[in-house]
Amino acid sequence: MVTALCLTKDRREWLPQAIRCWQLQSYADRELLIVADGADVSDLVPRDERIRLIGPSGARTIGEKRNFGCAAARGQIICHWDDDDWSGPARMADQVARLMSSGRAVTGYRRIRFTTGEASWLYKGAENYVVGLSLCYLRAWWAEHPFPHLQVGEDNAFVFASAAAHQLAPADAGDLMYGTIHAGNTSPRQIEKHSWERL
Repeated sequence: MVTALCLTKDRREWLPQAIRCWQLQSYADRELLIVADGADVSDLVPRDERIRLIGPSGARTIGEKRNFGCAAARGQIICHWDDDDWSGPARMADQVARLMSSGRAVTGYRRIRFTTGEASWLYKGAENYVVGLSLCYLRAWWAEHPFPHLQVGEDNAFVFASAAAHQLAPADAGDLMYGTIHAGNTSPRQIEKHSWERL
């Protein structure tokens, strides 16, 4: 089973799209675990035994919330499902297959598109790096390498540790996923840097 882990806080306008992307996944054995902070979003969550909505239970930083969600996950694989990003129907199946074929514990996309809705960029990461919003990993690996209690950069620390242990399987997202650029991004996108190509 794969747990799609969605952290959300005061983003009612984004959450329905994230839920819809999960509903359209081709991978069958899955659940959606929504860790919601801030405004109530229960009215946005459809009735489905595979979808769970829980509070952060005192967790404050994003790193703490990710650890809380991973601990509550029922799946053996965890897939980051950020509330403001888009995933195509084959994303989950692609990442599970990549984990299985590589024999590694962590995968994600190092080349991935981002959009404001009006303009788009291609982010081109280093060969042994993946973007945190695209992470997919074995729950057993997380249990030994939990996220640091950081508000920003907790996913980078996880990626760097996985790469150092030769457990990272990077890939290109292609049409499987894209991130969004908006005023509420937790980590602002630095599109002026050389890693970003305007499309």
